[in-house]
Amino acid sequence: MNPTAGLRFLRPYLQNDLCAARRAAYLRWFSTSRSLLNLAAATPKSKNDSTVRTPSTVGAESRAQVQERIAELKDAGALEWPRIKSDKEAMRVGEYIEKYMPILGRGELREQTYVKVRGRVRSFRVAGKSLVFLDIAQDGKSVQIVLNRARLEGFAGICRKEFIEFYHLVRRGDIISVYGNPYNTARGEVSVNAVELPTLLSPSLASLPLELDDRETRIRHRHVDLLINKKVADTIRVRSLIIQYLREFLLKDNFLEVQTPLIADKAGGAIAKPFTTVATEFSEKTLALRIAPEIWLKRLVIGGMDRVFEIGPAFRNEGLDATHNPEFTTCEFYKAFADLEDLISMTESLFAGIAKLVADLRTSPLKKLPTADLERFTAPFNRIEFIPAVEAGLEQKLPDISADDAEERLISLFKERDLPLPSSPTLPRLLDKLSSIYIEPDCVAPTFITHHPSCMAPLSKSFLCPKTKQLVSARAELFVDKRELANMYEEENSPFAQREKFLQQAKWRDDENRAVVDESYLEALEYALPPTGGWGCGIDRLVMVFSGANRISDVLAFGSLRNVVNLGREGALPVPDTKSQDPE
Repeated sequence: MNPTAGLRFLRPYLQNDLCAARRAAYLRWFSTSRSLLNLAAATPKSKNDSTVRTPSTVGAESRAQVQERIAELKDAGALEWPRIKSDKEAMRVGEYIEKYMPILGRGELREQTYVKVRGRVRSFRVAGKSLVFLDIAQDGKSVQIVLNRARLEGFAGICRKEFIEFYHLVRRGDIISVYGNPYNTARGEVSVNAVELPTLLSPSLASLPLELDDRETRIRHRHVDLLINKKVADTIRVRSLIIQYLREFLLKDNFLEVQTPLIADKAGGAIAKPFTTVATEFSEKTLALRIAPEIWLKRLVIGGMDRVFEIGPAFRNEGLDATHNPEFTTCEFYKAFADLEDLISMTESLFAGIAKLVADLRTSPLKKLPTADLERFTAPFNRIEFIPAVEAGLEQKLPDISADDAEERLISLFKERDLPLPSSPTLPRLLDKLSSIYIEPDCVAPTFITHHPSCMAPLSKSFLCPKTKQLVSARAELFVDKRELANMYEEENSPFAQREKFLQQAKWRDDENRAVVDESYLEALEYALPPTGGWGCGIDRLVMVFSGANRISDVLAFGSLRNVVNLGREGALPVPDTKSQDPE
């Protein structure tokens, strides 16, 4: 808006029909808007940026702006957060659009039908002295509100002064309730034509920025980020829908959803460093947050629940990077009388279904999701056998991995080939390193790596591979974009074989995290675990693949652990125009 033109527009409304406090508030608003416009005009644009960024502010200035808004609302007698009552006419924005978009013709106004819609003001436009348009949003959908002063005067006796006061008071971010008639504009935009001035249900004291680009500021003010950047909100929504699809997929196959303990005296089910704590009731004991729900779920299968699954949190006190967070969400299921081929087939069907779901969502309503290649999730997925693939890369046979000197011989092989040794080069870590060099780089499209050496899967059934004559596990890992996405295997159900594997596993752990034989679980196996297929998948990585996100923090509601522990740090938000849009 041209500042001079803006002053001409405001002058009629700063006369005797408004109180002195209101005039002062309007002049403050105009002064702030003009300053921002002048600053924007003086700010050079970058070569790749066609928009001018709003300036930043420090915390003290931001608080001052909040206090000014509070004073403005007090002057208007609108500093209230009223209770609402149940109302059969009230509709969600999405419900309103779904009901009336198909049946309203262009220019149609249903004067005998009344609806109430509530939502957050995203923008507004002043089309003249007597016509204002608001856009209100709820749950990712928005609808236009038409405020016609003549119509409001006829229905509710709203005078010119009240009309002007309302549209100068309302701000982007305010939560309002609108009562009116279903209406489709001549341009075909489904709207609500108000018969009363909207009710302010929850005023936004802090000004909502027009843009929010700085990553650190965004993650520290995630609630604002979700309001400003639709891509962020769409990613969180698609996460929920993927989890819902996964749950329904298993429920349709007669699985039972369960919850198992998060805290116990030991963290079993995987090889990882746990978080430890002390409970008031057991002050003499160190407890651990679970690193996987596996052992608990298999106990339920032993207890006669043949198909169980859990979607929930797990904790590993290890690294934090673009694909790892110490707190993460996992899905594990266990299906009695399922073998490895059954698990692979289920995985292909599940992932193909999720790909179709997300492809449909991208067209509407989640149009802001980043680009992702979904067509590659068509069964059958590629398969690579672990030992033959590594031997092909090395161009030589691996030593007998079950031999007592297997670890020493592999270390010698690494040195001969000048390959980087992993830290604490145990046998499983050496083999895992070979996989990262010779197999995983080829796993861009969905690929199952199968039949890992037995020592790499201590809870899996083992067998002698007829091709390689090595002891391998009945296991498969699904990799996508060179990252592990799902892990599955036939569960070891012999208490004797499992004991030997626990003892072997303990040898490869450092002193701090040395595994202890889980006597309680071995005792449970004595009651007979049926032949069972187990499957696990990290939900966060799953969402990354299908949403197109590059960082695990992008698919977590409040970012990674680093973001969460720094949440209380003072952060700056950009100063927006104090109005959504300057009056035209």
